[in-house]
Amino acid sequence: MAFPSLPFAYFFLAVATIGWAIRRWRTAQKLFLLAASYVFYARWDPKLFALLFGVSVVDWGIGRALERVDGARARRALVVAGVVANLSLLGVFKLYDFFRVSTAAFADFLGLGAHLPVLEIFLPVGISFYTFQGIAYLVDVYRRDAVEAPPLLDFLLFMAFFPKLLAGPICRSRELLPQIMSRAPSAVPDASRAVVLIASGLFKKMVLASFLATSSMSGAFQMPGDYSSLELVVAIYAYTAEVYLDFSGYTDLARGLALLLGFELPENFRYPYAATNIGEFWKRWHITFSRWLREYVYFPLGGSRRSRARTSLNLILTFLVCGIWHGSQWTFVIWGLAHGVGLAAYKLFVDLRRARGVEPPRAWWWAALGWFTTLAFCAFARVFFRSSDLAVAREVFAGLARLTVHGRGVDAMVVFVTALTVAMNFVGRPVFERCVQWHARIPAAARPVAWIAVGVVMLAIKTRDVAPYIYFGF
Repeated sequence: MAFPSLPFAYFFLAVATIGWAIRRWRTAQKLFLLAASYVFYARWDPKLFALLFGVSVVDWGIGRALERVDGARARRALVVAGVVANLSLLGVFKLYDFFRVSTAAFADFLGLGAHLPVLEIFLPVGISFYTFQGIAYLVDVYRRDAVEAPPLLDFLLFMAFFPKLLAGPICRSRELLPQIMSRAPSAVPDASRAVVLIASGLFKKMVLASFLATSSMSGAFQMPGDYSSLELVVAIYAYTAEVYLDFSGYTDLARGLALLLGFELPENFRYPYAATNIGEFWKRWHITFSRWLREYVYFPLGGSRRSRARTSLNLILTFLVCGIWHGSQWTFVIWGLAHGVGLAAYKLFVDLRRARGVEPPRAWWWAALGWFTTLAFCAFARVFFRSSDLAVAREVFAGLARLTVHGRGVDAMVVFVTALTVAMNFVGRPVFERCVQWHARIPAAARPVAWIAVGVVMLAIKTRDVAPYIYFGF
């Protein structure tokens, strides 16, 4: 899925300008933003509008029924029906081919030769995000922890709001619906923060992530046999940096655009590559999805309220869901299981230390060792995330095991951008806040000049082609 073209950049700007200008007429603004969101989504295929609209109406209808029904059995039946409907839709579009191929392979192994029909099914962009948001809403209504009885227009906008539609953040009803249902603010809540978020998102994606995606090192995952072990290590860490830049860059753009329209979206990344353990990493990485997994998978499985063995199993099953959510390939399944096992092992380690009354060392070297181990684990687990199939992943690890140094040569700029990305996770917060303060001090009349200057610099240093967003495929 390509980076938004220049006409769509103008589209975003026009929507933000008109949407803010008509904020006093709240219903008109909502209708306008809803129409703009559907137009934006239908850009890829007009049928996508009907799919999103249908899912939204069904979820709203079931939510209203849940609020009106009092019987425990009837309410349970309704929420199960709603969750199954959303998961079935996701399964048909996202998992059918995986199920078909796996079933055929298993049947061949048994000598049965059974084959399911091949269906021409395209993956609707963003379907994972809005179906999971719909599931969260239905479960929250069932738990009586959601915004009660939102009007249909407000709920449609909640599901389709274009800044977060394609790749999140995944919003719970209490985070976004009250903002949609309330009166519009008289001024942009924090215009300087919105502008810096947009600039940050463009810089991360258009300049840094696209450079890494189009560099010579990116070919290591297509032809790993042509690269030395050292080059493969650089490529693995470079891809780890690229994923962060790509996804957090999109989130910055989404939050900035929403803020310009008077809506605040939840934070989705909190400098994850500064984490010193795998548990902390998942509290910082794709925060709204991690929260979704915790609230709607891990806790219903029993969470950590059971035995240590059951807690470990719950973590592994939760991240099995995480892997399957990312894609219908065994590589994603293994990636998810790796993180589940890693989290289970870390929690078991912490629990055993606590049971013995042993506190972890507070020395700097302990934190440094934890950081190095966590980043390395996440980076090398991404070999499965990045590889097109298990054969490619196997070839990458075989190349690493050769312990070779000389090959095509390491791109020094790739190493620099990768190191810069990791460093951003340690100094990013204060730098970002200083940029917000700097922008706020610029006289209003001079701000357009500053925006143009920053835009010209980014256009001058960006790569020729801006790489597709990675998470548009999920």
